[in-house]
Amino acid sequence: MEIRKIRLRILFFTQYFYPENFRINELVSFFCKKNDDVIVLTTNPSYPNKNIFKKKQKKINYGNKLKIIRIPSYKRYFSNFSIFLNYITFFINSFILGFFKIINKKFDLIFIFAPSPILTILPIIIINKLLKKKVVLWVLDLWPDTIIELGYVKNKILKVILIKVINYIYNNSDLILAQSESIQKVIKKRTKSKCIYFPSWPEESILKKKIRSINKIKKIQKKIQKIIFAGNIGEAQSLENLVNAAKLLKFKNNVKFILIGDGRWKKKIINLTTRLNIEEKFIFLNQVPNESIGFFLKEADAFYLSLKKNKTFSKTIPGKLQTYMSLSKPILASISGETYNIIKKSKCGFVAKADNKFKLAENITFFLKLNKKTKTKIGKNGKIYAEKYFKKINILNNLRNEMYNLLRE
Repeated sequence: MEIRKIRLRILFFTQYFYPENFRINELVSFFCKKNDDVIVLTTNPSYPNKNIFKKKQKKINYGNKLKIIRIPSYKRYFSNFSIFLNYITFFINSFILGFFKIINKKFDLIFIFAPSPILTILPIIIINKLLKKKVVLWVLDLWPDTIIELGYVKNKILKVILIKVINYIYNNSDLILAQSESIQKVIKKRTKSKCIYFPSWPEESILKKKIRSINKIKKIQKKIQKIIFAGNIGEAQSLENLVNAAKLLKFKNNVKFILIGDGRWKKKIINLTTRLNIEEKFIFLNQVPNESIGFFLKEADAFYLSLKKNKTFSKTIPGKLQTYMSLSKPILASISGETYNIIKKSKCGFVAKADNKFKLAENITFFLKLNKKTKTKIGKNGKIYAEKYFKKINILNNLRNEMYNLLRE
């Protein structure tokens, strides 16, 4: 049941916002369309790197109910140092400038978008000790589990400190949104704060604007099957496993792997294809605007999805899964845990456990032999599952009801 009559007054706190491509944009748009009063406290766009935003960005129409407040931060590039400066300057300026930017603003509830690293949201949690507003926290990644398992943090004392800080954030939230049921279970063990399952939904804006670079894909011969990955090319995506699997393929002349996106691992992946002498099987394209990516994805015979072998990653559902499923194309994946189970249950593709190049190569080989009718059926299975379990309007209406009930308390 949807709550219609009440008008919510919400402050969104997020390091990332339009023109950067995150689902927080769609969330804000949803509340604006409900005639709620919305303020967004954010910074200037630079994810995944500042060069993307050199050109003047087209303004998005959120209506008259939105006020955007941007605080300065160091703009990031692909170097680790620039990324660190981006995080730390946003963190500091959120403390110093954020408080003065919002102290006279009228809102009843703070909605915090918390992708990795979650520590950057600590300023608004502390500021709220003075404001005493209700807090909704949207958790997309488990911290500090992720960085501990990746080996970035080895000091035992630092691990304990990080765990205590994260638990402090959880305990000072009134409602926590977990992007997977596995993450929900972990958070429930760490805090008494209410935590609900809040899955991602298929992105809507992916088919708005065609761009010329799509011709690079259209020119590929029809007999050659196209397997497309779109998104961040980083360590977590473990795309070297795809390259290693491609080296094992028995059928090498009828498939192209198209990787669309940027990231710190991109050069490493390109160099690996060269070292293994299979660079002709791969096409690397730069990041595509979110409103255009759908035209590239429509050209795919299958989509590729992966995450590194890692206990924490096995609890994660990559946001692109729902978008892939909604486009009625088969999915080839190298991923463990909850996403593995969803692909199996929905029968929307073929999945190998994370970092298993042999099983992945076997699945790709099997897929390439399938006839068109079978592939179409597999793709439709994904769309049916997404419409049943990941329908955007249902997910967001349920969220708005939860927020309304939170304020009533």
